[in-house]
Amino acid sequence: MEKRGISKLDLKRRNRMQILRVIRESGPISRVDVASALEITRAAVTIITNEMIEEGVLVEIGEAPINAEKLQKGRRKILIDINVNSKFALGATVDEKEVSIGLTNLNADILDKSSMVIDERTTSKDIISFIIQKSNEMMENACLSKDKVIGLGIGVVPSMWGKLKIFYKDGVLDFSNFIDKVSSGVEIDVRCGNAIGLMALASNDFRTGNNNGHPSMYNGTQINQAFLHNGNQVNLAIVNKNFLSPDYVSYTYMIEKYIVNPGGKSYEGYPDGSVKAEISRTAMINSILEIFSKDKTPVLYELTEGDKSKINMDNVFMALMRGEEPVKNVVDDIICKYTMLINNIAISHFAQKIILHNYKLNEKQFDYVKREMIRLVGEDIADRVILSKLEGKNDFIGGCALVIMDNFYTKGGM
Repeated sequence: MEKRGISKLDLKRRNRMQILRVIRESGPISRVDVASALEITRAAVTIITNEMIEEGVLVEIGEAPINAEKLQKGRRKILIDINVNSKFALGATVDEKEVSIGLTNLNADILDKSSMVIDERTTSKDIISFIIQKSNEMMENACLSKDKVIGLGIGVVPSMWGKLKIFYKDGVLDFSNFIDKVSSGVEIDVRCGNAIGLMALASNDFRTGNNNGHPSMYNGTQINQAFLHNGNQVNLAIVNKNFLSPDYVSYTYMIEKYIVNPGGKSYEGYPDGSVKAEISRTAMINSILEIFSKDKTPVLYELTEGDKSKINMDNVFMALMRGEEPVKNVVDDIICKYTMLINNIAISHFAQKIILHNYKLNEKQFDYVKREMIRLVGEDIADRVILSKLEGKNDFIGGCALVIMDNFYTKGGM
């Protein structure tokens, strides 16, 4: 009978991966506290981390600060952290209106970026050519050899899968055709995924609640986050304790079937009162168009010069702030339905943070939305809602997050 077990190389990679995970979530941290968090010997941690320091994966950053309440005897702990400039990552995101691409270090600090506006006339060949061209330019401009770049991660929003010939195969998204075409032009590892999930992962703060590396608080840093994307489709991804929930890897758009207004508006293929029918981007615009006229909404009509195509978030909120009652009623109704959706997401997924992405709200507009949410569901839920830091030309960081996770952390920095 054949015996199988874990190889020494796999064990080494696993140990390094676990050490990197602790440092990522709780660093800078001492070797002693890494050992305590992982429940392995200090000697083993010292051997592994010293090797990783020699390779340039980790770096010593000095002594731990003095704790005035707990004065230590003997030598102070030496803190270690990830050397974020040991490797670099390329990332790209393809959505309905834009292709964004950029270069970052392991901490997702942006070193270079570029973007291309697209529309229905843009071909898949145009998109692939742009990604290849800019990837090679960025590596060359940064004087980076191919071995210093861990890969190119590409996120594609669900509504663009058809254009790029990305389809389901045996229930799983098959990016192989797309990857092959890009790989032939960049000569580095190419990874692809659902852009919504990748941007959710990139939005995650791995060190939320960090307590200066104290292992007793280690588990407290891991929280659930919901990432709600507004585009031609509404999409939802869940980051569960620092990992993307597998249920939302491919089917992020299923959130459109949620009901936010029982017995409400209809949309073919969806239940009445669904997210798709009530609060998708198209549905929200249609709600404004239903009241839009020179007589009913004179302020909005003036702001848009009577042109329906000029109706946008800024004009709608400007009309609301100037006391246009019909506009306020529609906006408040939309906020009410969104609040119901957010409340259900927060409760069903135990989400401590709900990130809104691509909603195009400025600070004043978001304050108005939050006040309405507080009125409807109270501060506990409303205070969990924040705006995404990944907007437009920085969406490519989602792709960087994919290759950093797959080709650095999962491989133990090897």
